[in-house]
Amino acid sequence: MNAEVVVPVLVAVVGALLGIPVARWLAEVTYRKPDEVDEPLPGRRWWVPFALGIVAGLVVHRLWFVEDEAVGSAWVAGVLTGTLLLVVLSCVCLAAMDLDVHRLPDRIMWPTMGFLAAGITLAAVVGGGFDPWLRAVLAGLAAGGFYFALALLSLARGSLALGLGDVKLAVVLGAALGWFGWSEAVAGIYAGFLVGGLVAVVLLVGRRVRWEGHFAYGPPMMVGALVGLLTAPGLLGSLL
Repeated sequence: MNAEVVVPVLVAVVGALLGIPVARWLAEVTYRKPDEVDEPLPGRRWWVPFALGIVAGLVVHRLWFVEDEAVGSAWVAGVLTGTLLLVVLSCVCLAAMDLDVHRLPDRIMWPTMGFLAAGITLAAVVGGGFDPWLRAVLAGLAAGGFYFALALLSLARGSLALGLGDVKLAVVLGAALGWFGWSEAVAGIYAGFLVGGLVAVVLLVGRRVRWEGHFAYGPPMMVGALVGLLTAPGLLGSLL
């Protein structure tokens, strides 16, 4: 087996093992607000180690074994690896919390945004350059603006399907994807929008939520972002 297979698999195994204490920490539900403590407990987060391991392995494969000018040198790849793996950890925790209380806690969201900003800035300094950094910033702002407009539209229609937590998450996902290219950013945000819409339709048809209700929109956004990250460079442009 070559390094292209071995390294991501090893990272996935390590990520899954680290996901076990993460799942135990999430089970303590310390993120709940006073008015949420009486809600039914979410149960064991058996999926957390699997999600953390699989996504971590895919991220490492994308950064180290897919040719991309936005990654460039090993220094840049190393900085981006550390940055994105922490973002992955944050997203898995946020997904678990969102599925539980339909909320993305600021105490995780804000540090994640700050660490991502510092990470892409360091990546630019060590060799990534100004262009991918600027693209990441613009993509984050564009994604956040898009979801902010959707949140206002949702509120105007009497629904709470989207909130400010989703807007902040869009900024994080858009900026992370924007480093790699506009095609990845657009594909990831659009895929998240489609996955979220599909989940909403399924829940509405199954009468799991009402039209004016809300559901965990963060996880579909994260799935879409992963799709965008794994999109081959230039694929969206060739399709268009």
